Amino acid sequence: MLQVFRAALFLTTSSVFISCVSYEHPEPYFAEPIAKDSLYAEDTDDSQPEVVPDEIDEVISEKATSIQNEPVAIGQDPDEINESLKGGIPLELNDEVKRWIHYFTVKDRERFQRFLDRGEKFKNMIVGTLKDQGVPTELYYLAMIESGFVVHARSHASAVGLWQFIKGTGKRYGLRIDRYVDERKDPMRATISASIYLSDLKNVFDSWYLAMAAYNAGEMRILRAIMKGKTRDFWELARDKRLPAETMNYIPKFLAALTIGSNPEKYGFVINPQPNRPILAAVDVPSPLPLSKIAKSIGISVKELKTHNPHLKKNMTPPGKKDYALWVPMQHRDNLIAARDTLRKQTLKIKASRSQIAGTQRYHRVRKGDTLASISRRYNLKIAELKRLNGLRSNRIYHGTRLKIKPSSTSRSKVATKNYRVRRGDNLHSIAKKFRTTVYRIKKLNRMSRNTIYAGQVLKVESRG
Repeated sequence: MLQVFRAALFLTTSSVFISCVSYEHPEPYFAEPIAKDSLYAEDTDDSQPEVVPDEIDEVISEKATSIQNEPVAIGQDPDEINESLKGGIPLELNDEVKRWIHYFTVKDRERFQRFLDRGEKFKNMIVGTLKDQGVPTELYYLAMIESGFVVHARSHASAVGLWQFIKGTGKRYGLRIDRYVDERKDPMRATISASIYLSDLKNVFDSWYLAMAAYNAGEMRILRAIMKGKTRDFWELARDKRLPAETMNYIPKFLAALTIGSNPEKYGFVINPQPNRPILAAVDVPSPLPLSKIAKSIGISVKELKTHNPHLKKNMTPPGKKDYALWVPMQHRDNLIAARDTLRKQTLKIKASRSQIAGTQRYHRVRKGDTLASISRRYNLKIAELKRLNGLRSNRIYHGTRLKIKPSSTSRSKVATKNYRVRRGDNLHSIAKKFRTTVYRIKKLNRMSRNTIYAGQVLKVESRG
């Protein structure tokens, strides 16, 4: 059941708006327990994380090349934005929702006003991204409930960023998180991942209320509640106390925020415009490269460059990729593109770890009208090579299928192997030690899902000469 459930969650979509955004370091957001808790324990084991296709950078890079004459994908008109924030999620106004409306408008009024103001810096980007990903744009207010629109927000369970991803889920949905970068703090990348994740949850639970509840409490916790309660009605599950207390409040909080945000004047709030919001463009730059070199090439300070890229932990772009999409003010985009050849000669010699390189595997999600021929032309591959990479025996492909389009940097050249007959007393750990390899590699070579072996069994092991 768990495998089937998680398989359903690995659907993805592909296009995104690049819009007008501004990244700052506002006040921390810790009041009100809106953070994740230990219910997420089952998702936090990333000792062998699944390598998620690097669709996010691909989407950003694709869109970045198309915005030269259209830098803002969604208009600056507030009426256009507000009109987009309607219609996708049923707006229920029951006693629980009214209780939170009262809380936000009376007891917590000043902080809610700060959230509204702070959100203005991200509204174009978030609404545009949600809209382009095909999910309700009202989910903009889910980011408000999650983080108060604080880029560097961190919960007691180490959930991070605008969308409060824990490490395991962030990696599962394509965010790179390591010693060099934490893309949970990149508002654009995190919004793309949140859009895909929420869409997957909706596909699984067939209810936006339950999808949001699963985003808060974890998929399996909601699935267990549904099985025990024998209903998919969120309010019924809440009444029967099948859900954690935080999750029972989570949906009413969201609906209260949506209700107020959709008509702030009615509740006495004023939306204060946020001036000087730079338009950011994504530019693929050589990596790893010191930010000082990049900043100098376009005439801005390292501090400003880091402000636009709050996810970079060090003063450099991360190793593990030949290029990395960096956010720069639109007016510097062309200058940075022109400087790339020169900058490539100044990259650092840093050997990336295996886990860092893992994300360089590129994929293409089959869209309507795609053929192997058109995909091959797009990525400069031979059809035979594309079929080999994906183990295809025919030219038939299906909408939504994920195809490898470039061998992973971690994929080894064909490894020489030899056979080893298991002896009494052997186990995978002792065999791995004997042949200077890992249990993981032995299991992968032999397509094993468990650690069980038996005397006389023949295993493939790497031959190191």
